[in-house]
Amino acid sequence: AGECAGFSAAAGDINAAVNAALFGEDEKAGALDALRVLNDSAIENAEPYYYKHATVLLSRAPMAAAKSFLARYSEGLSETKLLPAFMQYERKRTKKHLLEEKYDSVFVDDENASIKYLEGVINQGSRSRAVFNYLTSLYAAMNDEGPLFRFLSTHVPPFTSSSSNSGGISELMLKQSQEEMSSPLDKSHALRTILRTGRHFRSAVKLYMGFGMRQQAVELALKVDPSLARELARKSDDKDEKKRLWLMIARNAAAHGTSRDGKDIVARVVAVLKDCGSDILSIEDVLPFLPDFAQIDQFKDEICDALASYSSKIEHYIKEMNECDQTCDALRDEISRLRSVGVQVRTNARCAFTNKYVMESDEPFYAFPSGYVVLEKALKREVLPHLNEKQRDRVKFIEEELARLRRRRTTSRMPVEKAKDDFEMDELQHELDGLIAAECPLTGSVMVNSITQGFDDDHTGCTF
Repeated sequence: AGECAGFSAAAGDINAAVNAALFGEDEKAGALDALRVLNDSAIENAEPYYYKHATVLLSRAPMAAAKSFLARYSEGLSETKLLPAFMQYERKRTKKHLLEEKYDSVFVDDENASIKYLEGVINQGSRSRAVFNYLTSLYAAMNDEGPLFRFLSTHVPPFTSSSSNSGGISELMLKQSQEEMSSPLDKSHALRTILRTGRHFRSAVKLYMGFGMRQQAVELALKVDPSLARELARKSDDKDEKKRLWLMIARNAAAHGTSRDGKDIVARVVAVLKDCGSDILSIEDVLPFLPDFAQIDQFKDEICDALASYSSKIEHYIKEMNECDQTCDALRDEISRLRSVGVQVRTNARCAFTNKYVMESDEPFYAFPSGYVVLEKALKREVLPHLNEKQRDRVKFIEEELARLRRRRTTSRMPVEKAKDDFEMDELQHELDGLIAAECPLTGSVMVNSITQGFDDDHTGCTF
C-alpha cells in the first residue's frame, strides 16, 4: 500500500495516493503515509482531501494530523471545515471512556490533539466563534481548571463600569452589545457550559465579572474561595454595592460557624468587620447574623468604636441644630425689621417706565427700596414676560378674582360677608404683589435676564 501511495503521488494522483495509504494493512502507518502525501502536495490540490479524510486521519494518528492541519492553516486550510472532524473525534473518545472497553482496534485516544490544534489556530489569528466555543467546552471537560482560567483571562475583557461612561445606561448597553458581537468568545455560552459541569467555579467567577455581575460573582466565590469573594468586594467602586457585598460575606461567615457556644461565629463575623473597615460596615449591621446568646467580650472593641462614632455624630448634629437655630433667629429678626421699614416717595415721583407722575395717576404704584417707583400696569407689562407659564396663569387668575370681588362689593351684602371678601382680596393682593413686585425690575433678576435683549428703537411717547 505504501508503494502504491508513492507511485500515485509521483504520478500526481493525490486521491489515489491517499486512498492507497489509508486502506493498507497497517492502518496507523497508512494514516501517517497519507499525511505525508498531503503535506508534500500543494495546498490547492491537497485541501479537499484534508477535509474528506480528516475524521479517519484523526482517529488513527490524532497528534500527527493535528500538527499537519495546523501547519497548513497559514496556507488557507479552513479551521471551521475541519471542526466537525475534531468534534466527531472527541465524541468517539467520550464514548470509549463511557463504555470502558476497547472501542476500536485502530482508534488512538489522545486528549491533547484537538486542544493543540484549536489553540494553535487561535494563536495564529483565528476569530471563529465556533472554534472559541468548542475549545472552551474542551477546557471545561478537563479536570485541571488552569488552562480554562488562563484562556478566559486572556480573552475576557474587563467590564466597563457605568460610572466611567458619560453617555448613560443606553450608550453603555450599546457599547457592551457591540463588544459582545465583536468578540470571538461567546461569554454566555462559556458560562452556561462551565456551570453545567458543576466545577471550575473560579472560571465562572471570571465570566461573571466580565459581564459586570459582581454580586453573582461574589455569591459563587463564597462557595469555593471566600478570600476571592473578599477581594472582589474590596474592588467595588460603588459604596452601596460594596456594603451589600460585605453583608453577604458576613452572613456567609456566620452561617459556616461550627462551635456550639457561638464563639467561632462571632470571631468570623468580627474578622469580616475588620477586613472591610468601619466605613463600610459597623457592628449594628452584622448583629442579626450573631447568635442570640454571645459574650460581649468578643466584640466589645467594635461596640466601643460604634458608641464613640455615635457620640461624634450626635455632637455634630447638635452643632448643626444650634447653627440652624441661630439662622432662624436671624431670619425672624430680619422679617420683623422689614415689616417696619418704610419707603418715602416724593410728590413729583415719576414712573420709571412711563415717566408719568405716580401721584396724579389713578392706578396703584409700587415703590422699591432701590428708589424706583413703577405704576402697576407698567410693572406687569415689564415683569410678566419673565415669569413662567404657571406663574402667568396664576397672575391672570388673581386679577380675575380681584375684579369679581370688587364687583361684588358694590352690591348690598351682610357685614360679615363683606369682611370675608375684604380678607380674601387682601390675601390675593399680597400674592399678586409677591409675583410681580418681589424685586425691583431695574435692579433685580429681570434686568439681568434681559441683558441679552436688544434696545427698543420705538421711543414714541417716551420722555428722557
